[in-house]
Amino acid sequence: MEELTHDFLSFLPAALLALAAAGAPEVYKLAARRFLGRAKSHTASWLYILLDSFLTPVAGLFRVLLGAAAVKSLPFELVRDAVFLQYLNLAADLLVIFYIALGCWRAAPVTRLLLRSAQNHLDLETNQTMGHFFENIFHALVGLFAGIAMLDRLGVPVSGLLTGAGVAGLAVSLAAQSTLNNLIAGITLVLERPFGIGDYIVLGNCEGTVEDISFRSTRIRSPDNVAITIENSKITAEYIQNYDRRQSRLWKFTIGLTYDTPREKIEQLTADLTAMLQAQPDVQPDGVTIALDKFNDYSIDLACRVYITKVNLQDFMQVKNTLNLQILDLMQEEGCEFAFPTTTVDLPERK
Repeated sequence: MEELTHDFLSFLPAALLALAAAGAPEVYKLAARRFLGRAKSHTASWLYILLDSFLTPVAGLFRVLLGAAAVKSLPFELVRDAVFLQYLNLAADLLVIFYIALGCWRAAPVTRLLLRSAQNHLDLETNQTMGHFFENIFHALVGLFAGIAMLDRLGVPVSGLLTGAGVAGLAVSLAAQSTLNNLIAGITLVLERPFGIGDYIVLGNCEGTVEDISFRSTRIRSPDNVAITIENSKITAEYIQNYDRRQSRLWKFTIGLTYDTPREKIEQLTADLTAMLQAQPDVQPDGVTIALDKFNDYSIDLACRVYITKVNLQDFMQVKNTLNLQILDLMQEEGCEFAFPTTTVDLPERK
């Protein structure tokens, strides 16, 4: 009985530390979230982002340290072996580096605050695109330094690798010339801002909504939902048409009237249609032009040009839908009919 009690007591410290490793981080996260929620309105934005970003990593650090302590307190000879302790400490150090890097990675939104503070000086229309771009750079730097720290802890001669990389830099630069060009082009796109994330653009024979701007390429989503990735250097060499930077969108359409429509009705329809379009809140009054364009094979064509102030494609299509329905009603009120292709067949009489 005494031996069993002794064995139980020998495992007790490890068990308590293991329970602490499992429960203490969760209790910490719960308490920290409540504290941050109450202190958010009284805390600087950058400090709140840092505290919130490191909340989960710090809980992970607690779990690593308590877990390592629990393993070391086990009453086994293996635990006291120098080689085992060396590997255990190595694993713990790598996890510590990982959690610190994770906190830095999650703190990337701080770069948006820096851009926001410089917005007036840089005269930025929006910092969304630049914030996303510099967040990618921040993530890359965090990953780079975390990788170097892990390699150094594993005993890899990082200084030798960096020296070797410098010697081989000339050869690599020739092979990576296109990548460097794309990076420079990406920075140019971000600084000059010909478009931003969410804009609808046309590049040569490609068009779509911009989804991402990275170091090497830009991804757009075409109208038929296809993701198109284009190298940044090719984008800067193209004529970029940004549809969302327009103040209005041109809508051109033709109304074909039947040839039996009297001249008076055509004139009245032209005047009423112009007045109806100019009265719409989403139409530029001075951008409405209705004119008799030509005499087609089967119709008298009215050419219509309307500038709509809704530049977003979905809003633009909704305005077109509303206007088309009103044009249908106006045609019925005026007693005019739409022309359509017809064929007349003359059959000779049989004798």
